[in-house]
Amino acid sequence: MLYHKLSTTTMNILDFIFPRKCVSCGRFGAYVCPSCLLKIELVQNPICPICQRQAVGGRVHPGCKTKYNLDGLVVGFRYRGPIKLSISKIKYKWIWDIAYTVIDLFSEQIWKFNIPGDFVLVPIPLHTKRKNWRGFNQAELICQILAKKFGCQLENLLKRHVETKTQVGLTREERKKNIKNAFTVNKYDIRGRTIILVDDVYTTGATMGEACRVLKQDGASVVWGMAIALG
Repeated sequence: MLYHKLSTTTMNILDFIFPRKCVSCGRFGAYVCPSCLLKIELVQNPICPICQRQAVGGRVHPGCKTKYNLDGLVVGFRYRGPIKLSISKIKYKWIWDIAYTVIDLFSEQIWKFNIPGDFVLVPIPLHTKRKNWRGFNQAELICQILAKKFGCQLENLLKRHVETKTQVGLTREERKKNIKNAFTVNKYDIRGRTIILVDDVYTTGATMGEACRVLKQDGASVVWGMAIALG
């Protein structure tokens, strides 16, 4: 079940010095307490990455598919309540440990999706200036934890060479325009490869869609998206 893993979490000495507190209600003991775990909203059925309607295993609908768009999407939760608060704490309060709790919960939803085999995880990159300001890239942190948990490969194949403004508050079309041509592929031969792009939140799909386009134009065979939450 979704919630069983937190009960087996081993406390270390840091838990005594800096006790864990629920991101939602403030109760001590865990980053998401048992009561607030029940408030987490699952994405019950996989969806198409383009139209966001129900889709078998998260694969793109045949009618939505084009040459350069995503082939599928993995998302675990709605971007609300404890999940939204957890992601905010990771990104803006630098409480990285919460990511392990979130990914433990997220990993229990993977079975719903027909993820292709022999893939490499690729984080959506931040521009150097934003990464230096924040101190880390949350997508890369998520990738590192997932790669270790599932024993798969992580590669930083993309570079964000344009410093775009935040996508928050923009319309779908504004997001597409804002992110257009923001990515380049690092010096790797990706011809024929299967790639899963990783980010914290999937909203309109503009960012992952643009990253996918660049990867496929450079020869990637299959590109999926993966995000903790659906915005």
